[in-house]
Amino acid sequence: MDTGAVTDPAERVAALLSGLGATATATATGLRLRTDQVGEGYGALTAAAEAVMRTAGRTAGLLLDPVYSGKALAGLAASVADGGIRPGERTVFVHTGGLPGLFGHPLAGRLAGDLLHRAM
Repeated sequence: MDTGAVTDPAERVAALLSGLGATATATATGLRLRTDQVGEGYGALTAAAEAVMRTAGRTAGLLLDPVYSGKALAGLAASVADGGIRPGERTVFVHTGGLPGLFGHPLAGRLAGDLLHRAM
């Protein structure tokens, strides 16, 4: 998923694959690059990312940051919803961390408040 951190995500992925010795293009290897989850840009929380962060935290105890992994999982969810990923299709979500991005973010307080409210 593209989070808006770079202006040329397809070229960066192609260069990474080339550096790893891949000779096929990203499309030929089955890698799909979604760019529709960036929202207003890098670091700007999207409604889709916020919703998926709440769902992942509530249902799986998975903490995501609002900059990278939240947007990435929102893209995965969008791919499932629009049929880009079909039922039974092997899919890997690589959670690369980023938890410090949640610390100090206004969403962190809202999420914590939601959890405290549910616990009472």
